Amino acid sequence: MHQISYSICHRYTRTNHGITIRVSLGRGGFIEPAEAKVDTGAEYCLFSREIGEALHIDIESGLPKTFGTLTGTLEAFGHEVTLQSFHLCFQSFVYFAKEKGLPRNLLGSIGWLRNLKLGLVDHDEFLYLDHYDS
Repeated sequence: MHQISYSICHRYTRTNHGITIRVSLGRGGFIEPAEAKVDTGAEYCLFSREIGEALHIDIESGLPKTFGTLTGTLEAFGHEVTLQSFHLCFQSFVYFAKEKGLPRNLLGSIGWLRNLKLGLVDHDEFLYLDHYDS
């Protein structure tokens, strides 16, 4: 038997599009709130171009990456930001879509999940989070 403690217990409402939580991204004194989907299968965090522009980021100056999706490919650019989920805040490397209109933001492994301890009881709709402490 193992026991893990978490500082956050969040009750979410299951939707057809997964688990959505509120986050905030910050950079250069600008902060932008957003909703994002918890995606434990995603390797990276991906946000809409509009969020990056609200943070006054020159999107195309970032690290380019092509993502493979179910419907084709998506071009994005990586940037370092401050990412906050509930009261948990950390430096993160995330990608912003090249084109406007990304239908959903994703919280993936690199940039979000690797910074946290995550517990999930989907049957009861509970998400548990805390900082990862090595």
